[in-house]
Amino acid sequence: MLVTASAELVSFVRAAGGTVWVRCRRRHCRGGIVFLEATVEPPGDSVAYEPFIVEDIIVATRLPVRPRPDELHVSLEGRRRRRPVAAWDGCAYIV
Repeated sequence: MLVTASAELVSFVRAAGGTVWVRCRRRHCRGGIVFLEATVEPPGDSVAYEPFIVEDIIVATRLPVRPRPDELHVSLEGRRRRRPVAAWDGCAYIV
């Protein structure tokens, strides 16, 4: 799996502690859709995350074993409230 991060996100994560956490979050809106959630706040179960070094930050992921994406891209979104977002092969959700 190729993990990439935008330059803007790298700067943001450096200032917030150096790690961005990405995991799957099931929403009850459309049955089998699972959304990706990215945050700089460490979760309580951080041991279960797989770390990837991207530039000089850590992208810690907790994703299903299969199917794994070909690419996971993490970037920054929002004008007033900046926040990390993740995309799995170009999508923010998994069907």
